[in-house]
Amino acid sequence: MRIDLITYLQKQILTADDRLRRYTYSPEGKKYPQRFMFKKIQKYVSDFVAKKQSNRLIIIPGFRGVGKTTLMAQIASQYKIEIKHVLFLSVEDVRTYLDVGITEIASAYEQILGQNLEAIKEPVLIFLDEIQSDPKWAFALKSLYEKTTNVFFCCTGSSAVVLQTTSDLARRAIFEKLPPMCFTEFEMVKNGIFPTPGLKESIRQIIYFSKDAQEVHEKLTQIRSSVNQYWAKVDRKDITPYLSFGSLPFTLRLPTETMAYDQILLLLGRIIEKDLPSLGGFDKETLGSVKRILLAISEDDQTSLNTLEKSIRINRLTIANLLEALEKSEVLIKIPAYGSNMTVAKKANKYLFMSPALRMSFFYVTGQESTYQTRRGKLLEDSVGAHLYREFIMKQQGAFRYDSAEGGADFILQIQNTKQIIIEVSMSEKTNKQILASSKKIKSNYNIVYSQRELRLDQDNKIVSVPLDYYFLM
Repeated sequence: MRIDLITYLQKQILTADDRLRRYTYSPEGKKYPQRFMFKKIQKYVSDFVAKKQSNRLIIIPGFRGVGKTTLMAQIASQYKIEIKHVLFLSVEDVRTYLDVGITEIASAYEQILGQNLEAIKEPVLIFLDEIQSDPKWAFALKSLYEKTTNVFFCCTGSSAVVLQTTSDLARRAIFEKLPPMCFTEFEMVKNGIFPTPGLKESIRQIIYFSKDAQEVHEKLTQIRSSVNQYWAKVDRKDITPYLSFGSLPFTLRLPTETMAYDQILLLLGRIIEKDLPSLGGFDKETLGSVKRILLAISEDDQTSLNTLEKSIRINRLTIANLLEALEKSEVLIKIPAYGSNMTVAKKANKYLFMSPALRMSFFYVTGQESTYQTRRGKLLEDSVGAHLYREFIMKQQGAFRYDSAEGGADFILQIQNTKQIIIEVSMSEKTNKQILASSKKIKSNYNIVYSQRELRLDQDNKIVSVPLDYYFLM
């Protein structure tokens, strides 16, 4: 057993309180707010400690910057008081300093405990950050899970860890993806304004699961007072910072927008340097072109591979592989064109950013952030794309495409092969033109326009104009 590894872990255990405080409190001593996911992870741990359930391996994927480490540190801090054996460790740091993996870490921890994990009778909580830093993480966690029933593992990792999971581990682990924040979570974290219980799910059920446009309109009208009551507590000007950078919680700790965009670009750099190589084996020169590709997409999200090949001067197959890796790492959301397989193959995919803050950071670096008013429509489209991804793709309840025809609608949402809804989004008082153009060739149950318009129903064309007041509460 390596003495340096044991010494390192002993130091990490000794300094755990200080490290956890650094992740959970501001330099001024203010406790960081908890994201919605906190309660769910807390229940897993509480049930394990109380021996109420057998879920002992929780993995929290998400791209860098969404608050995974803070969330896990908040959980570890709470239970460190009542549980004797709590280990909170960054696998990335251990790999960097000592070049060892999770299996070696566990063996060294057993030496410190003075007994093997399978023999221990007391509950043990092990929190591991950035597990993807160990190429053998899936095998290591599966082996450790099978050794004992008295150890609870909570791990964070890049979005791609789900793709690298073995079928054996998938049957044992629970994956709780942590996406960027929605608007109500932003308000809760930033201003302590909590969402109205049940309102989000009510709006979601009405908009996406009603039988027709008339039912959508009637039921949204019925809950209008609850929506208005929420907005009476919120400054509507908060929509601008939310779309600009506020979906990433770490930006709320920074004193200026400039610092926020600088840190977002640094975060993208770490994703490119640390996460993408594991998804495609890209060389340094190829990785150096990723930000130029993302910049091109921020300006035109339907840029074709041919156009990118000419402007970036990299083989189109390599560009396609990079885009696939960016999709797997959940930096980008790929939206195929609507139509038959032959039609789709001829059309460029549309790419949106998982967080509008990513697109805005490129507007900033190119000096275009001052044109927010003319570009905020694209930020809203990113936001709606991420919302649909969170509510349907992550929950495996549907898929969405876009109408590639000139003047076509932004999204065609397909829900479990039972329903199709055409969706258009705008920060202005949007007309129904795009919906009408798309509905001539695409059969839909009903159609939704998210915009600044008042709630209204166009019965003849099955269109419900849904105010952004409703959208931002989902």
